[in-house]
Amino acid sequence: MPPSKKRANPTFEEALDELELIMEQLERDDLTLDSALLHFEDGIRLMRACDSHLKNAKGKLSELIKGENGEFITKILGESLESFTGGEQNNG
Repeated sequence: MPPSKKRANPTFEEALDELELIMEQLERDDLTLDSALLHFEDGIRLMRACDSHLKNAKGKLSELIKGENGEFITKILGESLESFTGGEQNNG
């Protein structure tokens, strides 16, 4: 079964779904080398699409998040509430 080429610019979720299908195909024992290479190439294309979506989302988040005084918070978001509000964590 050849790799799918559903859309030139898939959404993040579509790309992830396609990547999962490709991984399943690549784990099979009955793939020819040519077929495996086609799947691999399609997987690389989809990984780049996901990376582009993530970078775009990160840029939008940086623009949308503001501090209490109206200044933009430009640090990378972490796992704590303080990372969203601009507070610093004390690591003891």
